[in-house]
Amino acid sequence: MIKFGTGGWRAIIGDGFTFSNVRRVAQAAALYLQENKQDHKPVVIGHDLRFLSGRFSRAIAEILVHNGIPVWFIEPVVPTPMLMYAVEQEKLAMGLMVTASHNPSEYNGIKVIVEGGKDAPVEVTNRLEELCQLIPPLEAPPLTFFDALDQGKIVLYSNKNAYIDSLLAQIDVPAVQQLNLNVLFNPMFGVAKDIMAMCLASLRCSVDLINAERDTMFGQRAPSPSREALQDMEYLMKQGHYHIGIATDGDSDRIGLYDEKGNYITANEILKLLYYYLKQYRKERGGVVRNITTTHVLDRIAHSFGEPAYEVPVGFKYITQKMDEEDLLLGGESSGGLKIRGHVNGKDGILAALLAVEMLAKTKKTLSQLLKEIDEKYGTLHFGELNLGYRQEERSRLEKTLLADRYIPAFPWKIHRVSYLDGVKFYFTNDCWFSIRFSGTEPILRLAWETTKPAQAQQLLQVIREDSTLQLPLGKGGS
Repeated sequence: MIKFGTGGWRAIIGDGFTFSNVRRVAQAAALYLQENKQDHKPVVIGHDLRFLSGRFSRAIAEILVHNGIPVWFIEPVVPTPMLMYAVEQEKLAMGLMVTASHNPSEYNGIKVIVEGGKDAPVEVTNRLEELCQLIPPLEAPPLTFFDALDQGKIVLYSNKNAYIDSLLAQIDVPAVQQLNLNVLFNPMFGVAKDIMAMCLASLRCSVDLINAERDTMFGQRAPSPSREALQDMEYLMKQGHYHIGIATDGDSDRIGLYDEKGNYITANEILKLLYYYLKQYRKERGGVVRNITTTHVLDRIAHSFGEPAYEVPVGFKYITQKMDEEDLLLGGESSGGLKIRGHVNGKDGILAALLAVEMLAKTKKTLSQLLKEIDEKYGTLHFGELNLGYRQEERSRLEKTLLADRYIPAFPWKIHRVSYLDGVKFYFTNDCWFSIRFSGTEPILRLAWETTKPAQAQQLLQVIREDSTLQLPLGKGGS
């Protein structure tokens, strides 16, 4: 079954992610455009560096052309935010990006971008799923990609220069140029290398690159900017030669950062830093939106400036939607994605990284100094998360227990309220919280929490571990 999750459709290459199923998704996209009388507009197609991504993207193009839909094809590889920028700026009806983003190397996927350069909302992906069920396995159409290219039905397209210009327009270039920053950049064998290198060169930064060649196995690690996947980078950062370390995930919509001491900066800390910088130092107006598993310190910062803070389900389309509705300044998620008002209508790791560079130049402070400043003003909350695999029968049982029966474990603190916005989230009266939700892209149960003291996390996990009704496989360690 072809099922769209929070980040598009993803499946294991050769299992669910086959040429036949990719063609079915492309055919569903063509039928959707025809239903909405948008099939006269070009569809822009891009791809990342994963195994067979280029071939899969050409298969999509062939199906669209077979349905009479003009295609703009980006070659070579492209960051997802650059494709989103193309859909928005060119006023296109749709963009299709072949990528599995930060997922392990055995996965590939398709992200659907709709009008305005936004992640496809649920109503669009639901309709694509319905159409896919009606479409039988498809063979390649008679007209090949290269013949369609010769006939002008597929046009090679590039918006690299426009995208780079749009990034630098958001940054105080002269201020950064004066600082002569030393940067270690790690694209994690992904697509951000060229764009980021060009931008940092324009900012007169000295840049060292690691993991910049193509490796479809991503160095035997998932291309996600987690600390576990960045140990080689951490070693180099601790040598003390860099002002900042930057990592981007496989399709460059997420980032990881290291400070000048080689300390890993978590996604929640990145959000705190950038939102605080925009408010305190750039004097920008606007509130913030985060998903349910992202730090509540953002709310504290927003409220201190008299701004609103909103909570939405996991899935960046919900953040983008709320930012548009309320004209918010920043939206983000604890997995490393964020959006800043005034640029692409989705998460952009490259812009976030460049803004972090500007932050060092404009404040004349290090990342560690800025984090200390934030903690002193707003207090510290300790974030944690744990992923558990499950079998399908376990999911059905847990959904009934948690969502239908609304079972509440015997937590050690008084509950202020419970939310079922996305899975279940318990808010306690002592400013702690705990959430349980199912991943939208993998068979994983995601636990997340935030506590005022580090030891409180073990109290929460002990309750969950010993709960005979939930029967979650935490083991003795539990963290």
